[in-house]
Amino acid sequence: MANMAIPKEQQTAYQRWEMSSFGEDKPSPAMAAKPKKKLEETDHAVNAILENIRKEAYTKGVQEGFAVGMAKAREHAEEERQQFLTIMQNFNQALEKTDEAIAEDLLALALDIAKSMLKVKLNVDTAAVIPVVVDAIHYLPHVQKPARILVHHEDAHILREYLAEEISSQQWQIQEDSSIERGGCLVETGANQIDASNGMRWKRITEALAKHDDWLLP
Repeated sequence: MANMAIPKEQQTAYQRWEMSSFGEDKPSPAMAAKPKKKLEETDHAVNAILENIRKEAYTKGVQEGFAVGMAKAREHAEEERQQFLTIMQNFNQALEKTDEAIAEDLLALALDIAKSMLKVKLNVDTAAVIPVVVDAIHYLPHVQKPARILVHHEDAHILREYLAEEISSQQWQIQEDSSIERGGCLVETGANQIDASNGMRWKRITEALAKHDDWLLP
């Protein structure tokens, strides 16, 4: 009975509305395609959002990684710079010590050569004592009697000839002393004494150079 068709003219207004509203009408193809198209658009939008998120995350990761890498590189460069400075400092210190050692050796060699040359000159030059005596007398503040010049006996006669006028005018006494080497002298007055012996003069020279070198040593 339910499936029997009732002619339209015999249907009530309710029956006509019910039949048209809840009938077995099928959706059209256009209506069926809309949800599918909407789903595809949503899927594309989601994929675009995910792609943007991925790109932003990648860019941020690259930037953060670059910053971390640069910080590590600067830290490593600073460590290498400090190591290089330490190496240079140690090298300079070693070089200074080497230079000091070489300078000390050269100075010692120069003193040895100078001493040898001076000893040869004093033995060869018979008049070498004259400037030594004159210089010693020059350093006296004043001559006070008794005034003596003590020299090696081989230098005594040379001084007597060279200082003849000074000896006569100031009454200098020239005395021979075998303990004094040739080329050196001692000048004594009543108030002062000037030691101009070879050993003392050499000592002054070496002390001025912050060295200790005995004149009597070969």
